Amino acid sequence: MTSYSVLASGRRFSVLATWPGMYADHTRKVTTLDDGDVAGDLAAYLTHLSEGAWDAAPWLDTYPVIEAGIAELIGHLRGPGTIPQISLSGAGYRHVGQWSFHDVTDMLHSCLPDVLPLLSRAQRLTVADELAEDAAGRAEALQVLPFPQEPGVSASRAWQILEVTRVLGNGRSGPLPDGAAGWMVRAWGRGRSVAERWAARNRLARIEQLVAACRKSGGRGGAEPHPDPCAHLEVPRDASDAELDVFRVVAPSGRRHCRETSPFGPMVITGSGRAGSKPDVVAVLQPGDDEGFVKALGVWTLSVPWSPVRVPTTFAEGVPCT
Repeated sequence: MTSYSVLASGRRFSVLATWPGMYADHTRKVTTLDDGDVAGDLAAYLTHLSEGAWDAAPWLDTYPVIEAGIAELIGHLRGPGTIPQISLSGAGYRHVGQWSFHDVTDMLHSCLPDVLPLLSRAQRLTVADELAEDAAGRAEALQVLPFPQEPGVSASRAWQILEVTRVLGNGRSGPLPDGAAGWMVRAWGRGRSVAERWAARNRLARIEQLVAACRKSGGRGGAEPHPDPCAHLEVPRDASDAELDVFRVVAPSGRRHCRETSPFGPMVITGSGRAGSKPDVVAVLQPGDDEGFVKALGVWTLSVPWSPVRVPTTFAEGVPCT
């Protein structure tokens, strides 16, 4: 969630990029302008674009669409032509209604095309380089964290993945996936390593996916953050059966115990058979075990896909791929 600010020096206004590394914040100059209002608008719009993209990267299935739009913008900035309005199509994706996707869509379609044409050729190129470097940081995070590994250098932008964004607060509140970063903090606390945050991400993403799959299959489902993050699922046994199987899928957080539970712990599935029955442990699974969830809950769990985030191939080493 790189944020952008303006530093005034006499009649010149520098737009600065700031992001949290492993140990400290890091800042670099993006470009310098003569107009303070234009610099302020540019900094605000770049912040919206970056924070929306960083929040979307680990949670939203629309994230590849976002990066494709940013790559298109970079191409226009590096070219000789005008900056057109860029439209993002969410057709076929589940997460088109999420705030971060909407915000990035607005930046690419309305806000940035208004301010970027006011920049000189040199200024356009430096903004393009900044957007590419920010996107490369997201790609790095998605490449190394699922294994799990950590970013290679302390100044990498990848360290900021899976955090509530610092300026706009994306991820702080709301249901999954809009408030996922906030759910993570409330369940497992602050100060977790990026590998631990990624493990927590997988558990919350599985909860969100199971709720969506349950609803798509004709059942009733909801997610709860307390006392431990869980999915509550009521699933018809078959199309002709009015009674429901009731399940809870819990990601233990350890908040009710003396010591914290590792985010790497398995998810616990309990079921009551029919509504009103005493719950029994059905299975204990890792979030990526698709086959295990099918055996425990049913084939309906495959009606909405769950998988680790796909890494867009849009960026490699900080420049758009051709």
